[in-house]
Amino acid sequence: MDLTRKQLREMQTLLEELKVSLSDLLAKTEVGSQPVKLKDNAGRLSRMDEMHNQSILIANRTVIKNRLIQVGLAQQRIEDGSYGYCTRCDEPIAMLRLQASPEAPRCIQCQSLTEVDA
Repeated sequence: MDLTRKQLREMQTLLEELKVSLSDLLAKTEVGSQPVKLKDNAGRLSRMDEMHNQSILIANRTVIKNRLIQVGLAQQRIEDGSYGYCTRCDEPIAMLRLQASPEAPRCIQCQSLTEVDA
């Protein structure tokens, strides 16, 4: 099933809003991802807690960056007319899935297979 023009516009809007939101989140967490300075925390446990929290923040930033890449790829798929079709099996992706995750490159079945293979 091809997406209607209205649905494509809706997805373009969702992708653009998601891109702005993720970019803002990256900007807000930039300072926290900087290396922990030894002099900032006097106690050993405080420093370890700070480093642990920082490692979690860096991992989250990586997830956000990867999602931003997927948003850009989804926007390219809209431009080339392949948006809404699974990049693995070329079957349509359910509209509910696209509304929940507009950058989704695969249908739920292929995504499940991808996660099992990983």
